[in-house]
Amino acid sequence: MKGEYLTIKRQARVKIPVGACRFIASVASCQEEEEARAFIEKVKEEFSDATHNAYAYKLGTGDRALSRTSDDQEPAGTAGPPLLSAIEKGGLTNVVVVGTRYFGGIKLGIGGLIRAYRACGEAGLKEAGVQKKIIYRRYLLTCPYDHVGQVMKEISGLQGEIREINYTSQVRIDLSLPPSREKGFKGRLKDITRGKGRLEEY
Repeated sequence: MKGEYLTIKRQARVKIPVGACRFIASVASCQEEEEARAFIEKVKEEFSDATHNAYAYKLGTGDRALSRTSDDQEPAGTAGPPLLSAIEKGGLTNVVVVGTRYFGGIKLGIGGLIRAYRACGEAGLKEAGVQKKIIYRRYLLTCPYDHVGQVMKEISGLQGEIREINYTSQVRIDLSLPPSREKGFKGRLKDITRGKGRLEEY
């Protein structure tokens, strides 16, 4: 449904053996690219003795979706892309997966690596679970002081999130709201404030 997306429920870690090699999937949710990279660095530091720490992450939806991968010195396309494939197969976003590999002395080959990293990613994502989340947009609302109580009650009733309130000559509310609620809220805002309230998207 428009205005919603699928992501993971919780952070997870899964270990799976593939032949003589050992693979570890570390999975976390992320809202920003900096958050994804911080998680990747944390896992790399934790498993600094591993042969490889490949990764993939995806953020956003539609035209604004962003994805990145790294093979971490595995043969090109054999580690990061299969991890991303696992993310996309589940229709997920706002998630990062690090695939850690400890070499066991027997080479898996190109096809074997691709299958192993994909299986690693899928196992980690399965353990993390799936949940549906609402996409929020950020707005700036301005209204007179005498209407702020009713306005805030309306925001709460529409699943809105108040981020910050500033009291100047008028009340300025920084808020997040599901885009599907914008039109109805604008109508209610006009009624409550008798046309004196304004709602603008950031």
